[in-house]
Amino acid sequence: MLNKIQEIFTSMKNKILSSIPLSCHKQKTLEDICSCRTPQMGGFIERCGTCGETVAHFHSCGNRNCPVCQGAQQAKWVDKQLDNTLPVPYFHVVFTLPGELNPLVFANQKVLYGVFFKAASETILEMSADKKHLGAQPGLTSVLHTWGQNLQFHPHLHFIVTGGGLSSNKLEFRQSSKKFFLPVKAVSKKFRGKFLFYLKQKFESGELFLPKSEIELSFDEPRRIFFKNLYAKDWVVYTKKPFKTPLQVIRYLGRYTHRVAISDSRVICFDPSSETVSFKWKDYKDNNQMKVMTLSAVEFCRRFMLHVLPEGFVKIRHYGLLGNRNRDQRLTLCRRLLEKAGLVIPSAKHEKELKPIQHICTCCGGLMEVIFSTPHRQLLNFPSSA
Repeated sequence: MLNKIQEIFTSMKNKILSSIPLSCHKQKTLEDICSCRTPQMGGFIERCGTCGETVAHFHSCGNRNCPVCQGAQQAKWVDKQLDNTLPVPYFHVVFTLPGELNPLVFANQKVLYGVFFKAASETILEMSADKKHLGAQPGLTSVLHTWGQNLQFHPHLHFIVTGGGLSSNKLEFRQSSKKFFLPVKAVSKKFRGKFLFYLKQKFESGELFLPKSEIELSFDEPRRIFFKNLYAKDWVVYTKKPFKTPLQVIRYLGRYTHRVAISDSRVICFDPSSETVSFKWKDYKDNNQMKVMTLSAVEFCRRFMLHVLPEGFVKIRHYGLLGNRNRDQRLTLCRRLLEKAGLVIPSAKHEKELKPIQHICTCCGGLMEVIFSTPHRQLLNFPSSA
């Protein structure tokens, strides 16, 4: 049985391909969403040894933009990240870009998403190193999201930041207060300055593609005014309440890392006759009121496809204590220093006894046995002997 979003894409596939220009990468995403957990993806067939009931199971597509697949991927990621937590509070910090930058960012996603990560991470790390704030190196995990509740283009970065960090001489783990240890207004100003500094570099190097709406930025004076206006704006950076336990942090972050533009639970209905989709959305500009938006199915799919990231782009990145290079050694040192300070290291990981998965027949309760299988993405049909 198809889920709601998969049903919409499957029903509208031909119209999407004929009316929306899609790159090869996005066309593959469309194909994957339509084929996920269907016979086209291959799978295996089981038969009950008691009553003979026969059931087919189909493979997932594994595409990171597929709403069907992300539950299993999230669970794997969460389990892997539990070993990288520390027994300290964690803060959630969100960086957003002004809407004026959206056309330029969308036309240069790989380049300017990279600038976005660089400017935001450097802002936190440099300010944290200042002794008047923390005087230490915290751990950062960041996740890129590109959508708003209405599915329009709205790039923003979610950062999970350790409530403390390792001193420069590596002899002390300095813990922060219960409040976020950096002044948010100062973070916003520094982030704005860094992003625009790197953006100017990209203009000067000729790396940026200018869409039609931004073509005047190829001239010096319009570009000067463009930057002047961006410097004059307040850029939005905000923090959310801290987390209490490492497990809470990772589970929460897991929801962000493996979230796609819209979940099935927000889709109210798809009407094939009128080719419209209605979904719930939260209007942040109207006191967070929950509302219902109805779009043509093609427009719904177009907006969804806005958020398919460039092929191979890394949307989850780690910095500071959690940077990939020598991370295990740094975390081991931090735990040792925290233990010396009298902090008990809670176990974030729940040990599970690994047992082979056995499917039970829903008809008689007997054991199911695999009688036929195909490789991933090879059509699975019931063999004549089944």
